[in-house]
Amino acid sequence: MHWYDRYVEKVPGVQGGEPVITGTRTPVRALVELFYVVYPSNLSEVRRALSHLDQTHIEAGLAYYKDHQAEIDGHIARHEEAFRKAHVR
Repeated sequence: MHWYDRYVEKVPGVQGGEPVITGTRTPVRALVELFYVVYPSNLSEVRRALSHLDQTHIEAGLAYYKDHQAEIDGHIARHEEAFRKAHVR
């Protein structure tokens, strides 16, 4: 068991079963995209964008990503592909 397991869970029917921050519908994928793409390595901006989460939740999501990078990257790729398909005219 890892320390972040208290803060990250998979709930059937929530975000398609993707890992989310416990007690929320916020996917780990969203944290990762904000931290690495939208606000590169700027934790305070991520906290501002996800103000319903505290520092521990965000750090747990990022720690989960480090241990499950292929899984989360797969969710990111799947969402990007769905977005592209939805916006092709």
